[in-house]
Amino acid sequence: MNITQTADAITKEYQIPTARMEIDKFIVPTVTVFIGLILCFFMLFPISAILKLSFFKGGEFALANFTFANFQKYFTTSYTLNALWHSLYVSFATTIIVTVVIFFYAYAMTRTTIAGKTFFRNVIMMPLVAPSIVQALALIYLFGRNGLITAHLLKTDWNIYGATGIIVSEVLYCLPHAFVILYTTLSAVDIRLDEAAESLGATPFKVFTRITVPSAKYGIFSAAALTFNLTITDFGNPVVIGADYNVLATEIYAQVTNLYRFDLGATISIILLVPSIMAFMLNYYISRKTFSMISGAARPVIPPSRPLKKISYTIYCSVVTFAIFLVFATVIIGSFVKIWPYDWSLTFQHYKFPSIGGYSAIWTSVWVSLIVGISGAFITLVAGYVMETRKPFFKQGIYLLSVMPAAIPGLVMGLGYILAFNKPYYIFYGTPWIIVINIVICNFTLGILSSISNLRNIDPSIEEASISLGGDTFRTFFKIIFPLSRVAFFQNFVYFFMRSMTTISAVIFLVSATVHLAAIEIIMLDNDGWTASANAMCTCIIVIVLIMLGILQIVAKKTGRRPAGLLAEV
Repeated sequence: MNITQTADAITKEYQIPTARMEIDKFIVPTVTVFIGLILCFFMLFPISAILKLSFFKGGEFALANFTFANFQKYFTTSYTLNALWHSLYVSFATTIIVTVVIFFYAYAMTRTTIAGKTFFRNVIMMPLVAPSIVQALALIYLFGRNGLITAHLLKTDWNIYGATGIIVSEVLYCLPHAFVILYTTLSAVDIRLDEAAESLGATPFKVFTRITVPSAKYGIFSAAALTFNLTITDFGNPVVIGADYNVLATEIYAQVTNLYRFDLGATISIILLVPSIMAFMLNYYISRKTFSMISGAARPVIPPSRPLKKISYTIYCSVVTFAIFLVFATVIIGSFVKIWPYDWSLTFQHYKFPSIGGYSAIWTSVWVSLIVGISGAFITLVAGYVMETRKPFFKQGIYLLSVMPAAIPGLVMGLGYILAFNKPYYIFYGTPWIIVINIVICNFTLGILSSISNLRNIDPSIEEASISLGGDTFRTFFKIIFPLSRVAFFQNFVYFFMRSMTTISAVIFLVSATVHLAAIEIIMLDNDGWTASANAMCTCIIVIVLIMLGILQIVAKKTGRRPAGLLAEV
């Protein structure tokens, strides 16, 4: 066989049949439209239902029904109006505290030679593996009306309920989120700028204030915007430790569940959306600006720190990590102690959950989270592949829809699902499947950004070679792209699983008499006075999430690739 015959044989073997080529032309547009429709139906449609109920009488879309009566009622009622000021106050206070605390913590990790950096980085990420409510439960056990420190050690009547409790619990909850941004920013800025300034005679204080801080300004603003957004939209901590100090998130829940005022609940949701979207847009804009401050020649070698600096930052980081350890230790020990803080004998009595859900709620959360993890990781990988490599003509529109969920509070999305899908013909309403859909949509943004980031690391020539050899879109994706993205896929799976196990606000309105979730059971147990059992439920969730993170590390070691992004810090 000559060279010509061999080439013809190879071409014939890998040539795509004409019919398959015609089908392949429609695959990318079809998949893109399908993803767009999913996001429109399960994200924009629920939000439109909230808008209709807020601005139109009875939720009937007609020009004659347009009204501002709900907003007038909200802004003329002092109690509900206070929720807005309370939310803004605790959010701004939390933002300032978290930004300052975590900046110096990240500085210690990136600009000093203190010992135990791996330990400190792992501890600061611990709040991610538990529901946000864990901080509030621990603070009540320590500083509540009958707290171990306030009532029994200090013998004081002061307690942490109210604004103080919300701020402290939110600070502990937001630390890891802000740390990821500032750690990345300070790691990427060239440290030789500091050395050059010192060699020219600048004092350490001048170097810090005129070089280090300005070079990280976009990271600081981004961390602040993210912290503000997380705080103002959080529901778990305020509902447990806020007492009579109402905020927007708790007021939405109270209006819907206690007063059955869905119209006012929808109105407050719109009010909550405004600062949330503003914070998201600011964070998105600043995040893009951050890249201009990153030097490609950044040097990772850190010069030895002075003894006083090392000691100071070691003590500082130890104090922060001790606070986090104290939270988790209090919740875990509290789940085994017979009567806190009177009878310290150990017991498993609190693990006999007195609630309706009990262990069935844990099992439901696990299998729902597994489905959320698989479906969320796969859909975001497909969406990322279509947008990043095939670049359909409406790519920007799909990308905009993909990042929008990050700007919508989970509580608002959950209320929108009630208003939009509480109809007999939506067969998934009232079932675990609506929870699966809700969690996937609410966490779609990070999944899609992670998938796009991973796909950019794959050499485009690999896909081009597959296409030139006759591979169609399906074969290229499942035989080339998916195997190369398996670690990123499993990382996204664990992220979706973790969020599904720990999320509260997104699903608080979607649980029913037949569908119970472990994270929601924590609130129910605490409301009914079973705080120790609530701690036990928290402990179960923490253990399950840690097991899944351990599996991620094993998979990463087996494949020889380290997890990237947020989960890499965990």
